[in-house]
Amino acid sequence: MAKKKEKTAAKEETVQTTDGDADDDEVADDNSPEAYALTGDYRVDCSEICKRSEIEAILIKSRPQTPDLVEGAPTTFVTRDKFEYLRPAVEVEPDDENKDSIKSMFIKGWKISPQLLTVLNLAAPQTLTSMSFWRCGLDKEALETIVNMLSKLSVRNLALDGNPQCAEHFHLLLTEECTVAVLSLRSNKITCADLVPFSAALSSNKSLTSLSLHNNDIADEGARHIAQGLRLNRTLLTLNLGSNKITDVGTKHLSGILTNLILTHEEIVTRRTLISENKSSLASEDPPTTPGGKNKERPGSNSRTGSHTALDKKGKGGASGKGAKKQDKIEKPGTKDGRKSDMGNKGKDDKRKGGADTKSKSKIKGGAGKKHQEEKEQEPEVVEFENPLLEANLSEQDGKIIVPGNYALTCLNLNNNSIGDTGIAHLYKAVHYQDHGTMKRGIKGLLRLTLKNNQFNENNRYYAELIDMMSRRDPFYEQPIIEEDRSNITAQT
Repeated sequence: MAKKKEKTAAKEETVQTTDGDADDDEVADDNSPEAYALTGDYRVDCSEICKRSEIEAILIKSRPQTPDLVEGAPTTFVTRDKFEYLRPAVEVEPDDENKDSIKSMFIKGWKISPQLLTVLNLAAPQTLTSMSFWRCGLDKEALETIVNMLSKLSVRNLALDGNPQCAEHFHLLLTEECTVAVLSLRSNKITCADLVPFSAALSSNKSLTSLSLHNNDIADEGARHIAQGLRLNRTLLTLNLGSNKITDVGTKHLSGILTNLILTHEEIVTRRTLISENKSSLASEDPPTTPGGKNKERPGSNSRTGSHTALDKKGKGGASGKGAKKQDKIEKPGTKDGRKSDMGNKGKDDKRKGGADTKSKSKIKGGAGKKHQEEKEQEPEVVEFENPLLEANLSEQDGKIIVPGNYALTCLNLNNNSIGDTGIAHLYKAVHYQDHGTMKRGIKGLLRLTLKNNQFNENNRYYAELIDMMSRRDPFYEQPIIEEDRSNITAQT
C-alpha cells in the first residue's frame, strides 16, 4: 500500500510540473516579438519589439525637409555632436492622416543586422508606401526579409541602391506578391548574368512602371536581356539604363522591340494556348446549343403548338394574318390597347405650356453639365494594353507571325554610354516607325529619349532628325509661332 501511495504522489508531481512548463511556454509566447499587437504608433511599436527581441532600440527620427530658399545667411542654427549626427538611425516621414504612423522609411550608410531587419518587418504599418535602403550591406537573406515585408504591405516605391551583394537575387522583387511600381537598383554592379532571371521575371510582371538600372555593368549582353524581358511586358513606362557601357550592339537590341516583333516558336505555342483557353471560357459562359443553332435548355418555337408566339402574347382570341396587321396599324405610338397613355398627354401638355420651364431647367443644368464636361476633359486617358500574344493587328511574312512591338515604353534614358552613329541610326528608325505606325489612336510609343555624353557625332543627319521627331512627340511640346501668325495675334489683341 505504501508503494502505491508513493507512485501516485510521484505522478501528481509530474503532472503539476508539466502544467507549470506549459504555462511558462504560454507566457513566453505572449512575450515574443511575433505576438506583439501593433498600436499604430511606429516609435512605440519599434521600441517594444526591440525590447522583446533583446536588442538595442532603434533611433527613429523625422526625415529633414528641404528648407525654403531664403536670401541671406540663416540667423539661427543648432549644433550637434558628431557622434550623435553619425549615429545609425531610421529616418521616417509621418503619414498624412495618422501622424503617429509613417508613410516613408529611409536608411542610408549603415549595415543592417538580420535581427534589426526582422524588427522593421514586424513593426511595419499598413500605411507604409515607400522604402529606401542605401548602402546597407544587404545580402540574400536580408532581401528575402524585404520581399516578405513587401508581400504584406502596399509599398509602391522601393530603392535598393548600393547593395551589390544581392545583385543576382533582385528578380525576387518582381514576383506576383510584390506590388512595387517604382524600383531603383542603381550602383549595384549588376552584370549580364544577373539579368537572366531578372528579365524572365520582368516579362510577366504586371505592376512595375518605372525601373532604374543606372551605373551598373550590364553592357550589350545585359541590354539584350532587358530587351527580351520587354518583348511581352506592357506595364513598364520608364527605363533608365544610363552609365552601363552600352554600345551600338545593345542599342540595336533595344530599338528592335520598339518596332515589330517576330514571334518565336515558344511564343506561338503560348499564343495558341491562350486562344484555346479564351474560346473554352466563352463557351462555358454561353448556354449549349444544338447543331441547328437552337438552345438545348429551351426548345425553339413551334407554330403548330402555338407556344412562344406573337399570337399568344396578344391573346388567344387575337386575329391572325391580315387582321393582325390591321390591329398593329390601329395602335399608335404612346397608346396601349387603344387607350391613350399618360406619357403622351404629358408630352402634349409640356408643348402647350411653352419652353419656359425647359429653358429654366436647361439653365440650371447648364453649369453642372459644363463642369462635368471640364472634369472629363481633365481626366487623363488611360490606355490599357492587351496581351501582345493576342494582338489582332498581326501579319505574316515568309511563314513568320509578326506583331507590333512595345508601344508602352514612353521614357528611355541612355546617357553616359558608348553609343555611336550606328546606334543613333537604329534609334531613328525605331522612332520613325512608331511615328508612322498604324497603332490604336492615342498610343504614340516613346515620348522622351535622352542621349547625353555618348560617342556619336552631333552633326549626324539621323541625330538631327531624331531630335526633331522627339521634340514633336514630347507631351509638353509647343509648336513655334510663325511671324505671320504672330502679327495676326497682335492685331487681334
